[in-house]
Amino acid sequence: MPCHDCVNRRDFLARSALAAAALVAAEGCGDGQIGPPDRSSAQPTGGAVTIKLSDFPALATVGVPVILKNERAVVRTGASSFVAVSIICTHQGCDIEVQGDHFQCPCHLSQFTATGAVIRGPTTGESIGPLHQLPVTFDATAGTLTVA
Repeated sequence: MPCHDCVNRRDFLARSALAAAALVAAEGCGDGQIGPPDRSSAQPTGGAVTIKLSDFPALATVGVPVILKNERAVVRTGASSFVAVSIICTHQGCDIEVQGDHFQCPCHLSQFTATGAVIRGPTTGESIGPLHQLPVTFDATAGTLTVA
């Protein structure tokens, strides 16, 4: 009984070698990761951000985290002190969100304090580091914060 769609051994080996060569070439072109790049060690983009405290009423209260633009968040820690953190999760680089008085990563549910310390790692069981702290300057006279 003849086979019309059969592949002989020589064709099979040639196609397999071609597929392996394409895989090696593709691996050499990237970082080996399928999907978006891992941003877990990334720093915020866009340069320093300066805000007026009056534009963010939540910053009048100690302990309330507020997300700013360009992947940054800030929390008042005292009468004239603030801590700023990157909102890029240190697990796989997802943008974290404010959940009351702390941050949570929507990708694997990691939780961080308002100052960036790890409360709970990702649901994958991996360990992670704290959120990256950023330099912050408070100008009481102008009522502004600048976050690098």
